[in-house]
Amino acid sequence: MIDVGVLLFATVAWLGVLAALALAAQRAWIPRALARHPLVYALSLGVYASSWTYYGGVGFAQRHGLVFLAVYLGPTLACIATPLLWSRVLHITREQRLSSLADLLAFRFQSPAAGALAAAFSLVASVPYIAQQFRATEQSVRVLSGPGHEEAVGAIFCVLLALFTAFFGARPSAGQRREDGLAAAVAFESAAKLAVLAAVGLLAVIGAFGGAGGLAGWLRDHAADVEALGRPVREDSGWTSMLVISFAAAFLLPRQWHMAFASGAGDRALARAAWAFPLFLLALNLPVLPILWAGTRLAPTEPADSYVLLVPQLLGHGWLALAAFIGGISAASAMAMVTAVALASDSATHLLLPLARRTLRRNVYARVLWLRRGLLTAILVGGWLFHRAQQHRGLLVESGIVSFVAFAQFLPGLFAALFWERATRAGFIAGLAAGIATWTATCLAPLLPEMTGLDPAWLESLRAGLDPAAHAARAMSARPLDTWSLPTFASLAVNGATLGLVSLLRPPAKEEREAARLCTRREIGPSVERATVPASVGALEERLARLLGREAAGIEVTRARIELDIPRDETRPTELHALQERLHRNLSPLVGPVLARTAAEEAHAPAAAPRREASGALTEELRWLERRLARGETTLVGAARELDLLRRWLRSVLAQLPLGVCAVGADGAISLVNRRFEALVGAEERDLVGARLDRLPAPFAELFARAVSAASAGEAGAGAEEIEARVAGRARALRVHRAALDPLDARAASGGVVLLVEDRTEQRALERQLAHRDRLAQLGRLAAGVAHEVGNPLTGIACLAQNLRAEAESDELRARAGLILGEAARIEAILRSLLDHSRTGAVPSPGEIPRARVGRVPLAEVIAEAERLIRFDRAAPRVQVEQACPESLVVIGDRRELVQVFVNLLANARDASEAGGTVAVRGRIEAGQIVVEVEDHGSGIPEELLAEVLEPFVTTKRDPSGTGLGLPLSRSIVQDHGGTLSLRSAVGQGTTVIVRLPLAGAAGARRGAEAEP
Repeated sequence: MIDVGVLLFATVAWLGVLAALALAAQRAWIPRALARHPLVYALSLGVYASSWTYYGGVGFAQRHGLVFLAVYLGPTLACIATPLLWSRVLHITREQRLSSLADLLAFRFQSPAAGALAAAFSLVASVPYIAQQFRATEQSVRVLSGPGHEEAVGAIFCVLLALFTAFFGARPSAGQRREDGLAAAVAFESAAKLAVLAAVGLLAVIGAFGGAGGLAGWLRDHAADVEALGRPVREDSGWTSMLVISFAAAFLLPRQWHMAFASGAGDRALARAAWAFPLFLLALNLPVLPILWAGTRLAPTEPADSYVLLVPQLLGHGWLALAAFIGGISAASAMAMVTAVALASDSATHLLLPLARRTLRRNVYARVLWLRRGLLTAILVGGWLFHRAQQHRGLLVESGIVSFVAFAQFLPGLFAALFWERATRAGFIAGLAAGIATWTATCLAPLLPEMTGLDPAWLESLRAGLDPAAHAARAMSARPLDTWSLPTFASLAVNGATLGLVSLLRPPAKEEREAARLCTRREIGPSVERATVPASVGALEERLARLLGREAAGIEVTRARIELDIPRDETRPTELHALQERLHRNLSPLVGPVLARTAAEEAHAPAAAPRREASGALTEELRWLERRLARGETTLVGAARELDLLRRWLRSVLAQLPLGVCAVGADGAISLVNRRFEALVGAEERDLVGARLDRLPAPFAELFARAVSAASAGEAGAGAEEIEARVAGRARALRVHRAALDPLDARAASGGVVLLVEDRTEQRALERQLAHRDRLAQLGRLAAGVAHEVGNPLTGIACLAQNLRAEAESDELRARAGLILGEAARIEAILRSLLDHSRTGAVPSPGEIPRARVGRVPLAEVIAEAERLIRFDRAAPRVQVEQACPESLVVIGDRRELVQVFVNLLANARDASEAGGTVAVRGRIEAGQIVVEVEDHGSGIPEELLAEVLEPFVTTKRDPSGTGLGLPLSRSIVQDHGGTLSLRSAVGQGTTVIVRLPLAGAAGARRGAEAEP
């Protein structure tokens, strides 16, 4: 015997080890990679193996033979169905942030009543199973230390479990943090009970039989007993029904659902668990028969439920018996803790919080926390009291079987939720209620005849059948009749039939159909409540404050905005819908999906801020789907994956189009844009999608709104409009094409409008270049004619002037003759420049000047000579030229051509000025260049003509003296010298011509050096 104090100390120490491990995992003292490893997740599913498996499995095998294997083969079948069942459930619970089976059923059937019924029944059905854990603990104390102290140890065990679970399992997971602490503790417990059970099984083979050979000999001597183990399977005495209820229990038991779907595990962990969990159960089953045979040999009169403890104790290994006791504590505590956590959350969110909404308005997080702590304590204490009220005369597993049959009642509803869109909330509630009634009458009531006052004899007769001979045969059989087949098949038949018949009586409501669409197929879609959208983030926060209070509402809205990167002043319906949905998902683990939906999407309560109806539901749904797929928030498989690849390819093609593309939905909001459109309007996609056209910057808002209105009104079906707009500081020529889209289905009256924005700036430039070349061709033909017609008289004039200068006797006459020769040379240079400017391919590249004419040219002298020359025109107005050009401004170039440039510029400035006006010429060095500005105070040039006046034959002069060649020729000469010529003008204020030339010694120094000997 082991002293009860040692057992109590071992219990406290073991729970202390679990608490330390859970704390280390919760606070990340254990690496996250280890705490969240897929194998840890698989071991946490080992919470399925409760004291039923650890202790009761041996007794169950003794009484029902190999039927005990069905308890483990059922979960294996469930794991085989992972792609069809578990993955789909995980997908839905993750997408909709559903933490329990009751949450899923309430969401699918859009019914708080469905969730409340499921939560209440789960609570009732779990109490016998929790009681089983306390019964197993007390029985193990009685086996190891004798009677008299087991009740006290059971009570202490209940208190310790409540404290542990209240600390690690009751915290609301509003932040969506994974329960790393609880999962790590449960996984460690699973590993511990597997190791201990394996050690006891090994000891049973070696200690009781002397090894595998001795065991084989004993089995040959007891061949009849071995053959009897397989008889229930051959006769199907409970085998099929046990497979069904254990299949359901693998994921429908609250503890299994909590660890499988509510712990934050992903697809990778689930895929690993699909094979690791069945292997764990197989390893856990291997020692059962050796322990049974060893116990039968060593203590045939003792109950088989105690063999796990008796075998090592009878073989003199007290330490292993103590370890086996700790393994039993692990099995019982893990089951009770996780079940209490799951039930407390369910009861709070579906049973209590909807009835006590006012209590949430102040310090909601603390109140929900203490409410869950109180509930889980009440659940554990209730299980212990239920255990104390029972008269334990049967097998340890009987209470567990009752709970297994109970949770199998959710199978019809779950399958209908996942695979049958026609199922309705009325059908589910009616079917579950009928199944509960059948389960109560056939399974629960016979378990407690002294508490219910019912005589179970009628049930035994019904199980045996109406045939007296069959009844007699059953009575004389050595194998007892199973107690679960009739309740299982009867309750499931009544449940499923009622669900189907009632669902067929009336069609499902609209919200049920939308929820069914999300559950029955691998789809993603928007929230099922889409009737209204708040006008702003502030309006949504005000609505939420009516449930949670202002402080908590502010915290939750801010957290959701940060997660979605939504600004506080957001007003786009699509973004507000996304924020509303994220709040629903974030609040579901805290207050449950029913209250979360009421808080985030309530449509009938008076709103503090005005709301607007959400129009264009189909268009908005497309925007929502595009957002989800683009962010990769949903894993797609099969045909959906192939379609998504096609979507990505088409999006890539759209993104690379040289045209800006913008799709506008029927609600007037932007649904889709490509990169070119983003660049044109100067905004990012995340700021554009969902925004209305009037939110775009000018002039796009008015232009696009006009185009959409024209397309929607059916003006020729399509059209185009051109505008000039500044994009990124540059003037751009844009053409907007429009076309109306056909509706995708009957839900939409209009399919919206698509806008194609074509940037024609380069095309316009090309057109201008072609026009410029055409003008040059005309100019060339003109210049050739002028050169021919003027050249011969000019030669005669030059000859006469030379003769006059040679024969003249006075200095004045010779000077005038020299002036005539100089002007004739300038006329000749002008004709030559005109020919060079107009001859395609004959104009030197910018900065390339014929070497024979290159030299160092002081600009001050050039400007002074140009000023002297313009004064010979006596018909032109007299102006004052103010020159501020330093002597240090020297360029490398052709002096005659530079004189011609400034003659043209000063003549234009003079002609634009009033008589007596002032023309300023300023020169300076700027960034390694010479900058010369010629400024007048005349009438100025209109902005639309600034670019055109640099083209040949374009003039702003009203008198016929203007040919439109001065500025183009001047710009061409400046460009030949490696410079630029530009204009700055304001109507009524004057014009400034800016000439930039390379400073001698910089860009032009090399050319000067080459030209000079």
